Amino acid sequence: MDVLTAANRLSRSFAPWRILALALAMTFWSSAGPATAQTADTTVAAEAGPVAASDRSPLAPLPLSSPRATFESFQTLSQEAVDTILEAIDVASNNTAFFDTAEVRALKAEGVEELMKAAQTLDLSAVAPESRETVGVDSVLLLKEILERIDLPEISEVPLSVDAAPGSDRPIWTIPETEIRMVGTPDANGTLRYKFSPETVRRLPEFYARVRHLPQQTGSDVDFYRTFTLGPGLSAPIELYSTLTRLPPSLLRDYAGQAAWQWLAFGAVTLVIIGGCVILLVRAFGRPATGWHARRAVSLLVVVALLGVYRWLNDDIINMTGRVQTLIEEIVLLLQGLTLAAFVVLVFNSLARRIWTVPGVKREGLDASLVRLAIRLTGIILAGFVLATVATRLGMPLYGVVASLGVGGLALALAVRPTLENFIGGIILYADRPVSVGDMCKFGGVQGTVEAIGLRSTKIRAVDRTLVTVQNSDFAEMSITNFSRRDGNLLQFDFGVRPDADGSEVMKAIAEVAAQLRDDPRIQKDSVRVQVRETPEADLQLEVRAHSLLADWSSFLEMRHKILVSVLDTLKPHGILRHDGELANG
Repeated sequence: MDVLTAANRLSRSFAPWRILALALAMTFWSSAGPATAQTADTTVAAEAGPVAASDRSPLAPLPLSSPRATFESFQTLSQEAVDTILEAIDVASNNTAFFDTAEVRALKAEGVEELMKAAQTLDLSAVAPESRETVGVDSVLLLKEILERIDLPEISEVPLSVDAAPGSDRPIWTIPETEIRMVGTPDANGTLRYKFSPETVRRLPEFYARVRHLPQQTGSDVDFYRTFTLGPGLSAPIELYSTLTRLPPSLLRDYAGQAAWQWLAFGAVTLVIIGGCVILLVRAFGRPATGWHARRAVSLLVVVALLGVYRWLNDDIINMTGRVQTLIEEIVLLLQGLTLAAFVVLVFNSLARRIWTVPGVKREGLDASLVRLAIRLTGIILAGFVLATVATRLGMPLYGVVASLGVGGLALALAVRPTLENFIGGIILYADRPVSVGDMCKFGGVQGTVEAIGLRSTKIRAVDRTLVTVQNSDFAEMSITNFSRRDGNLLQFDFGVRPDADGSEVMKAIAEVAAQLRDDPRIQKDSVRVQVRETPEADLQLEVRAHSLLADWSSFLEMRHKILVSVLDTLKPHGILRHDGELANG
């Protein structure tokens, strides 16, 4: 079985199996070639080591307590993964099924799990969480390729403990005559766990480039890492492999870690998918939208899905690898996060606008404004959560961003202080509710009807039909008279009385007017007061006071007019008015 045949066997699988195929090929050629004494010793040590499958509990942590344990764990898990994959290939070769059987899929899954466990020997803390799986597995394969090309110490020569390095508080062990280092780092329990350092992980491609020309210790002359990274992803059709073997050598040449055909396919996929997303968004947002913005919302979701397809094509079909693939993963995640955040804001803004259509909710009222604000703020918070999650997956230090936002927020708060004061004033108006839309009120010498209460200002239609706008921060501090909240209105008339008027006629007139008012069902009987009083100018006035039960201002004005005419008709026959029909006040 050659390398291409092994790849064809595994090409029925999804993206993770690309790594398995590489491991399989490496194992096959390693077993086919003459094994050195060092390799045999390592295998024997791995089988008898503390991480052997027969001795390790499924729940036991990976042995990393010393450089020897970490080195042995890496070697043993790699061997276990290879053995499992070889078994999967043997099972697959004994059947003619186009797709993998359940047994083959289970063996592959077990092999991938063992490769991921091998990645635990690497310190990936400097890698963005979104790319740790890709970088981890690629780094395991790179490190394995490197170790096969250099002289390694015997397992017994790898130390069980290491002192702290000069100038460092952590113990460091370096593979002799290399720059490959393990660093001991305390875990949550304070136990040292040795892992290949972040610097080593970062420089693995460099190390690989420096040793790739060296012969492998297994005696094989096939560069498996390069062979498989320059081929298509294992989700591609089997026929694609044979097609690639017939391509001109120029298309199979390596450019920056990728084959020429991969760069061409990457460009074509980028043009189609990304270009399609741009066209979709331009069509959706380039025209006015109404209602729930359904077209825009669906377009955003389609863009998120297309970006996922774009990532899958590059990883599973085109087989972009290394730093190129991690960049694709991070950029796609960022674009998906931004698009999903925009979707959340769009949906909640549409919900906020729908509040206007709810029966009984006044568009100009403060209630509707606050509900809309609450819905929009909820959308912004959820969108912020999406972006925070994306930032965490990309490895961004959120504590620094939060600290920056705190300082920037303070500066912003000082800059928008008047707006904040008006907003708080709107909240006070909502809590106290001194006025509502449609109320007749008086404040600061202005009298009119409230037309709108917003989050920043309140609009009043004055009695002279002018529109007065008052900042909420000022309006909340004013003394406001709300005429619409009265449970009645004061009826008040003052008539001038002749100085020479007959006292008996005055008393008769007072009794008749009082009786007339008390008989009116629209007037509170015990509030009626009719009396003569002396003005500061020594004039006499007949004072008429009563409380109307009519709260509506328009109805009260109509009643007041009729009662005034009726009272005048009652007073005239008595001849007590200073001037016949004179109305001194009211």
